[in-house]
Parts: sequence; C-alpha cells; structure tokens
Amino acid sequence: MKNFLNRLGMTVLTAAMLTLPVTGCGGSSDTGAAGSTSAAENASFAAAGSETDNDEIVKLRVWGFGYTATSDDCAAVAEAINEITRDEIGVEIELVRSGDGEKLNLALTSGEQLDLVNYHTYSGGLVTLVNNGMATPLEELVEQYGQDAVSAVGEENLAMGKVNGTLYSIPNVTCFANSYGMAVRQDILEELDVDPKTVKTWEEMHDLLVRVKEAHPDMYPVVNSWAGGGMQKTFAFDNLGTGFWDALGILENVHDGSTKVVNMYETDSYREFCEMMYQWKQDGLLMPDVTTSNENNLCSSVGFAAFENNGPLKSQQLSKDWGKEGVVIELVSPFITSDAGGSSFFIPSVSKHPEKAMQLWNLMYKNKEIANLLTNGIEGVHYEYTDESRSSVRSLEGSTWDSMDWPWPNSSLAAVYEGTDPDIWAQNIEFSNSASVSPALGFRFDNSSVLNEITACNNVIAKYDVGLRWGELDPEEALPKFNEELKAAGLDTIIAEKQAQLDAFLAQ
Repeated sequence: MKNFLNRLGMTVLTAAMLTLPVTGCGGSSDTGAAGSTSAAENASFAAAGSETDNDEIVKLRVWGFGYTATSDDCAAVAEAINEITRDEIGVEIELVRSGDGEKLNLALTSGEQLDLVNYHTYSGGLVTLVNNGMATPLEELVEQYGQDAVSAVGEENLAMGKVNGTLYSIPNVTCFANSYGMAVRQDILEELDVDPKTVKTWEEMHDLLVRVKEAHPDMYPVVNSWAGGGMQKTFAFDNLGTGFWDALGILENVHDGSTKVVNMYETDSYREFCEMMYQWKQDGLLMPDVTTSNENNLCSSVGFAAFENNGPLKSQQLSKDWGKEGVVIELVSPFITSDAGGSSFFIPSVSKHPEKAMQLWNLMYKNKEIANLLTNGIEGVHYEYTDESRSSVRSLEGSTWDSMDWPWPNSSLAAVYEGTDPDIWAQNIEFSNSASVSPALGFRFDNSSVLNEITACNNVIAKYDVGLRWGELDPEEALPKFNEELKAAGLDTIIAEKQAQLDAFLAQ
C-alpha cells in the first residue's frame, strides 16, 4: 500500500505544479436520490445512442453518485462536458446522479441504456455486479483507450478492480484510508470551552454529550449519520466485501493484522459498543426516532454529534453539509480495508458503445475541466471562485449540486473548496501512510455459493442489528438470540467459505 500511495502521490503532486488539487478520504454513506429522466427521454436518448456511423456523435449515459443534484443540474453539467467531449472523442453524455441502490439495480436489470456507472456498497459492490453478468471486462479496452487512467492510478493498483483475475473497474484517484469517531458542531464546543483533541475515548465522549444535554436540553446530543438509522463504523473491522454493517464474516481488528474470519456479532468489539449505546439510550443522549428518521445532516439543525468517518478534508465537507463548522473527534485510528477503492466506475454489459465509454472514462482521469465540472458543477450557478488564481471555490446560495470528490475518477485536478489547504493531497498521502493496512487488501469475496445463507442471515440481521447498535435492544437479552438465529440461518457456512477464499487469496 505504501508503494501505491507514493506512486499515486507522485502523479498528483506533479500535477499540483500546474493546478491545486483536491481529493478526499474514504467513502460516503448518504442514501438519498437525485435527478432522473423520464421514460420518453430515456427512449429518445437510447435511440440516439444506437447510431453507429463514424461521422455521428455517440450518445452515452453516465450514472454518478449523488443525492441532491437535480435533473436540471445534471443536464447543465452534461452540456458543459459535451462542449469538450464532442471534439475530443466524438461523444455527448446524459448525466444522472443518484444514491438509490434499488433504482440503479432496476435500471441495470431492465435494459435501460447505461454506459458508465458508479458502483458502491449501495449497488451491491463489484463482485455482485460481475456475478450477475452486468460488468464488461476491461483489459483490452484499457490497453487501447485507457492509458491515461492507468498512469493516474498506477498499473500495479489495477488489482483493486479485479474479480477472479479479470479487470472490471479502475480505482478513483482518492485517499483510501479512514479513521472514525464523532462529527460534532464547533460552535457548541467553543461555547463549552472544549478542545476536541482532548476527547480521546468513548467514555470521554459520553461525558461531553452529557454536558451538551445539560446546556442545550432542546438539542439531541447524538443523531443519525444518514436517514434510516445510518451509522458509520465504530471499530476497525474489515467486512471483507459483504456490506457496510451487515458484515457476514469479518476481520475484527485491522490494526492487529489477524487473518482469522470471525462472526462480528460475537466479537467483544460489537458487544461492548452495543452495551455502550444501550447505556447512552438510557441516559437520553440519542435522538428518540433515530432509526426511523428520513432526515440527513441533522447536525445542521437539531443535533450536536453523529458517528462519522474522518480524513484531511472532513471538516470542510461537514461545513458544506451542515452550513456551520464541524470537526470530527477521532476515536478509531486510521486503517485501510480490503475494499479500498470500492467506489469507482464500471462499463455495464448493456452498453452499446464500450469503446467510447472507455474513452470518456479515460478523459475523466486527465482533463482538468471535466474533473472540475463533475466535482464542483457550473461556475456562477453552483459555485464561484474565491481567488484570482481560480484555485479555490465556494458554493453559491441555493446550489443543489452535491460537491463531492470521492465518487469521481480524478477530483485531484479540480479546484479546492474554500478554506481547504492547497497542499491537501500531500496531507492525504501522509494520512494514508499513517494507516494500518488490512492483510486482505484487494480481496473480493465471491458469495455465489452461499446466496441462500446470506439471504437468511440478512433477514436475521434486519431484525436485531440496528436496534442493538442504537440502544433500542438490551444486548444482554438480544445478543444471544441474535447469534443463535444467525447460526441457524447458516452464518458458519458463510464464514467457512469466506475463510477458504481469503486463505487462497493470501497464498497467491
């Protein structure tokens, strides 16, 4: 991993001589949905996209991750990109942004035209897409049309996009490490005269939350990370590619380097966290409807803290999301899991123009204007520059373009957000170099032989897990029942299969 980061760092830091870069660490777990097109528009677009004459502009449909961008936003950004791609590669795009996994899976299975798609845990991950025959092999396409992408990420790191030795994706240029803790409002910290760096344990976090509750009885000390009881990780486990919290067989602690696959719900880490949350619930520190609320970014209004990931850009991202300053109190030190690079793009097997899709994808890695459009949107509509060098931007009031760097191929070429250090990429490299690396980095679990067991176990998880993690169930009573039902559903079979595949991977 160190070689990867140094290789990637040299590429981007060289580019920094020409432009100030921005990139973020880790992923996001927002689950809202964004702009879409009508069935009639889809049909018209698909018809246009089927043209094959060399003199014709090829129409491609691109599906990116997002949750606030409207269809008008996407159309405006797409047209600005088309001004570049028409001449360079003979392509026009339609852009859709959504974080709705069901919507994407329906689009993939219903035969909608899709030519370049961002995948994430919300869409089932790369292995699921490959096993369902939805992804196009890339070796020949990358060899002929994707060498700028390879140069950006480093050829040795294409393994992150392989399944069973075949390349199906290319990593985004991003920071692959995360630390975790609680994102909190800076104004409340200042009011209580608390230095966030002095809060280093969950016990100290509890004491801070009690103070917030006493000072602001009308505020919820802890709210969800995203709608529906969303919660970021709270200990350094590697789920080995089977979901975010619904992890069926994990490495419990990346920091200790163990390669033993275990049942997360039987670990001390999970039990102790559930016990803590049950106590926090009794102490009145949690929002009452935290598991059912459909609201995001509640720290912008009624909340003080939420479980969050962390990295060099996180404070700026919180400020954008909340409309007020935020900071993450780090309680879990940085680590890198097996699915690093697990949010990127693939070319769906339904694409009629995989060669053109690859040319477009390649251009996203090397073209500064395209990178800035995808990351920040349209100047004067979504953002404005804050300096004469046009290296820093701020969002305009009323903008609905969700400015994210991690879902796009190479946001390191884009202008940084206002207040971001110009050497942010160097900070990302330093942050990632400080992280523990999972021994399973690059491992992809093929779950095709245990699908029935996974379905049965997920039904059990849906019954217990969220309630346990949010303190609504007494772990002393619920955890034994939870694990008993998981075993009856076949969890041991899943763990044995995952361990066998991991052992084979490590022996390569």
